[in-house]
Amino acid sequence: MLKIPLTVKSLIRDWRSGELTLLFLALITAMTCISALNIFAGRVNEQLTKQASHFLGADLVIKSSFSINEAWIQKAQTLGLKQSLSLSFLTMVEHNENLQLAQVKAVKNPFPLLGELRVASQLHSPGIKLVTAPKRGTVWLAPRLFPSLKLKVGQQLMVGAASLTVAGVLIEEPGQTGDWFNISPRILMNWQDVPGTQVVQTGSNVAYRWLLAGSRDQLMALKAYIMPQLTEQQELIDSTTTNPSVHQIIQRTLNYLNLGTLMSLVLAGVAISMASMRYSMRHMQQVAVLRCFGASQYQILKIYLGSLLLLGILACLLGIGLGYAVQPLLMQWLRGLLPQFDNRIPLKPAFFSLAIGLIVLLVFSSINILKLRHITAANIFRRQHLSASTTWSGYSLAFLLLGLLAYFYTNSWRLTLTVLFGCSFFIGLVTSSLWLIFNSLSKARHYIHINWRFGFANIARNFGNSALQVIGIGLALTAMLSLFILRNDLLKSWQQQRIENSANYFLINIEPTQVNRIAKFLTVKAIDVSAFYPMVKGRLIAINNESVQKIFGDKVEKINVLRRELNLSWTTSLPPGNKILEGGWDPKQQKAWVSVEKGMMERLNLALGDKISFRIGDKIITAVITSMRSVNWATFNPNFFTLFKPGLLNDLPQTYIASMYLIPAQQTLLNELVVQFPNITIIDIASILEKIQFIFANTAKAINFISFFGLLVGLIIVVLAMLSFAGVKQQETHILKILGMGKSQLLWIQSSESLLIGFYAGLMAVLTASLINNYLAKVVLELDFAFPWKLMLIIPIAAALFTVLVNSLVLRSQYQQKGLTRMNNWEV
Repeated sequence: MLKIPLTVKSLIRDWRSGELTLLFLALITAMTCISALNIFAGRVNEQLTKQASHFLGADLVIKSSFSINEAWIQKAQTLGLKQSLSLSFLTMVEHNENLQLAQVKAVKNPFPLLGELRVASQLHSPGIKLVTAPKRGTVWLAPRLFPSLKLKVGQQLMVGAASLTVAGVLIEEPGQTGDWFNISPRILMNWQDVPGTQVVQTGSNVAYRWLLAGSRDQLMALKAYIMPQLTEQQELIDSTTTNPSVHQIIQRTLNYLNLGTLMSLVLAGVAISMASMRYSMRHMQQVAVLRCFGASQYQILKIYLGSLLLLGILACLLGIGLGYAVQPLLMQWLRGLLPQFDNRIPLKPAFFSLAIGLIVLLVFSSINILKLRHITAANIFRRQHLSASTTWSGYSLAFLLLGLLAYFYTNSWRLTLTVLFGCSFFIGLVTSSLWLIFNSLSKARHYIHINWRFGFANIARNFGNSALQVIGIGLALTAMLSLFILRNDLLKSWQQQRIENSANYFLINIEPTQVNRIAKFLTVKAIDVSAFYPMVKGRLIAINNESVQKIFGDKVEKINVLRRELNLSWTTSLPPGNKILEGGWDPKQQKAWVSVEKGMMERLNLALGDKISFRIGDKIITAVITSMRSVNWATFNPNFFTLFKPGLLNDLPQTYIASMYLIPAQQTLLNELVVQFPNITIIDIASILEKIQFIFANTAKAINFISFFGLLVGLIIVVLAMLSFAGVKQQETHILKILGMGKSQLLWIQSSESLLIGFYAGLMAVLTASLINNYLAKVVLELDFAFPWKLMLIIPIAAALFTVLVNSLVLRSQYQQKGLTRMNNWEV
């Protein structure tokens, strides 16, 4: 009886003969890619979320109009969460009879929980990083307040009834990226000094913020406890809601990481399939000999599938080891994105990657290895080739299992089904169109030059082999191009957000009577300013006259647009970065209408024609949805979830908002603006923009890393596809040499087939990748998609030339030999 040692002997023999080199290389590369991406994606996910939390100043914030429930604080302590409190209010501050309306925030240690707090000792001096609140009796002021109040560091400032010492210049603080229109104050003081100011009284308009930091499990437990208790005056803010711009960057990056892993699985499957096909074809004679000695089908399967599994386990372990080995290099390369590199080695990704590798290996290799069972002793005499026709049911099952595996990892049916549908579409398109093309050309082949005629005839004669080569090369190119095109779309969208002269200041709390005067002031000073948008605050309370509480129940507190007041606005023309997706935009319509942002429509299951009602103060306003808009939240322009019919909200108390761009030389004009219009609030977002551009740059590195691995595996697959049928091509070369064909003509004839296969595979790959990316860009990543017309020519030509190069290298030795040299040693 054949035992495992024979399996090991077979593996060692094949390894020494070089039979397994490419298969082993493909497995190691694929597993390195999968394991590295698995570990890398987890860390990028964690760090990007942490970056967003640093913007917020905490992992979780509860914003409230009244003091925080003591029972909640006790619960957080029980769970082991870090916590802090802040209190924000507007008040007039005074120094030597100079008055200024300021936003004040009183904080309690520990502060900040997350993020950077930078304070300078003097105006125009560089700030130093601090991890504590101001000392009792002192305050830190934003730079702009010093000239307007005509004071210096060390002097006294009156905040209400309290005289406090100005101890520093507040350069940067976390927690400024939530709601732009309720931005954190620019005077920081100690919590214990609040009573002495006598500003906060019963009924005062104040905002409490309860800041929390801890592990995901701790935060989820606290959320589950407090969610049912939240009131309309309270809002839960986390890293996903703090800033749409940052959240959109994170989501797009994570989706791309998931796509990279998904494409790596597809590439690994194709690589293993092509390599195992070559492996099985080259062992036909050996199997036939074993069958002559009485080996059963089960024993044949045990030897060869066992050999591949042993090889696969070794390759998986080495690939996983390499995946871990490159992590320090990646972390060093992406130091800006992942500054807090954790030296601990997570073992979970290793087991997950090993399971993925073995499943993909077993599924895709068994399709070809199972065919070896059907080789009989007669094959050795007939020199019959193993049929290259695919067991389509086997591949269908393999891709189905691959889809389930991909969903388990990405947790996105939309992403998984899109890629699998694209691959299935490609296979169907290639086989059907290839058959139609070559059958149509069969009648006209006599008019084709003999060199090209041989290529056409060879593809038609070995249609199954040729189709498999096109599918293997094309799927590899499709995966590579999908990553490449989407990478370019992502970077392009981010680059567009980094345009010169983008807004770096917001003006808010502008009275309606001040709009024209402020616009004139800015025009005279040659300051680039956006349109002025009116704004009122309202809470969505009903859809189609039915309460949102009744429709969504306990989910209300989990839906961002329902659990807080929204900024409502109106305009006669669409703001920049807005696009109508459904319905129409007609400001002259008589009925009360509203245009709603796409994400809000989807989250609330809204449709055109639905009526939505808002409570604004003591009034309820109802309007019909007439259009759905896309909004580019990643730009720092005034953006709104809802835009109403002009005039519908005119009778309600309102303020205006605008954004503007100032060069450094113009920033002194801010003091003049504040002196003339002391009630307005100017929000400096320049430092926030710098941080987001920092994330852009480093995220681009992560995306380039994924694309590099996809390219590497794809190139190996192209080589494997050409090598899979090298034995057949070598036989054809020998026959043609016997018939007297010269070296140059042989090279051209064999190259013509490779050119046709490579060009066609490249062309189909561009079409399929464009189809996949069009859907992913518009539906998953919410990007604009432009068809890559240039690639329609570049990729097919590049693929054709590369396949010719590989084919020439494979057959080079055959061109040097005489025709009868290897007649008796043809490979099967």
